[in-house]
Amino acid sequence: MKTTNPFSRALSFIEVKLQQVNGIREPQLKFLSTLFEVMWTVPHRINFMNMGRFSSLSEQTFQLQFKKGFDFLDLFISMLSGKKKKEMLLVFDPSLISKSGKHTYGLARYWNGKAQRAEKGLEIGCLGAIDVPDGTAYHLLAKQTSPDKTDSRMSQYVSIIKDAAAKLLTISRYVVVDGYFMKSTFIEPLQNEGFKVITKMRSDGNLKEVYKGLQSKGRGRPKLYGAKIDLKGIDQRKWKKCYQKEEMSGYERIVYCVTLKQQVKVVYLQKANSSSYEVLLSTDLELSGGKIIHYYRLRFQIEFLIRDAKQHGGLEDCQARDEQKLNYHFNMALGSVSTAKLTLWATLRNKNEVPFSMHNIKQYFYNKYLTETIFANLDLDLSCKKINRLYYQCLDIGRIAA
Repeated sequence: MKTTNPFSRALSFIEVKLQQVNGIREPQLKFLSTLFEVMWTVPHRINFMNMGRFSSLSEQTFQLQFKKGFDFLDLFISMLSGKKKKEMLLVFDPSLISKSGKHTYGLARYWNGKAQRAEKGLEIGCLGAIDVPDGTAYHLLAKQTSPDKTDSRMSQYVSIIKDAAAKLLTISRYVVVDGYFMKSTFIEPLQNEGFKVITKMRSDGNLKEVYKGLQSKGRGRPKLYGAKIDLKGIDQRKWKKCYQKEEMSGYERIVYCVTLKQQVKVVYLQKANSSSYEVLLSTDLELSGGKIIHYYRLRFQIEFLIRDAKQHGGLEDCQARDEQKLNYHFNMALGSVSTAKLTLWATLRNKNEVPFSMHNIKQYFYNKYLTETIFANLDLDLSCKKINRLYYQCLDIGRIAA
């Protein structure tokens, strides 16, 4: 039953982008084209068994294909090619994946930000791209963290971005991360690759004034910085106001960061009628304070993408235990949600008024699967207006009104 609508156009878009991936063979292209639709169709746990139940492929076929691996970064960058003229950011965030058992690759104790404690499971480093005008995140790459103590977790996070630096710089040079990454071991390697980092500092961060006075004559290195800045009570006369809202004021200034041993631009956010404050940092001295605030706030979009992938993409449902299959599953779980958003929400003219709903998209494909299965077995003719109207009514069952 061939129908032309936004959903069929989304599947056609995926097939076109898959054809553009270097080295992809016809069997793998057909499998991945099917896989996106299957992951949008399965109404509950998305594992090998259920994917086999809701498609013409067997459970073993899914297991064998997941073992082969695939260059997901190239695919998802290609999907975002239409956004290259837009203002974009790169964002990175690790996420804990619940996993029981004893023999799964990467099983260890990792930090769970939601519970604010270390818990047993798996961890993936999630790299995404943020569309600044639309205010939403898209998936680029997920890579599992290894518990191997010979390679620190921070160096693994850095390598995810460094190894793909040339491709990522075609999207954006700005990398936005949370305060955990306010470390020289993360920021300096990225700067060496040409990236600019935006992050959050500790409230007791060590900042000093940039020295602009006369340098003493004679030998020795020129004086770089002056007095330490008291963040508990800044001298607003030395700062430039860059943000003003009823609940918060923002001040920007170029200072010397002792941790990074370089000049940076910081934004001091003072909450109204309170002594509490936050300090944001950018390694780009030319970036305005207002944009630093805006970019950092958009960082949370990657967390919404991860949440949707856990709720609707089967991010925590993988049955596999080996590294290759897990990597494939993680990227498809995040990528299926991201691609649905890109093809079925970002193309809407009124997207600012209609929130993205992965629930509605999955409900549609599940309804489509059931309806077409029943209609095909009953040999119903869609050219009949009454049957055609009934077909489309069935597709909308259970969908949430916008």
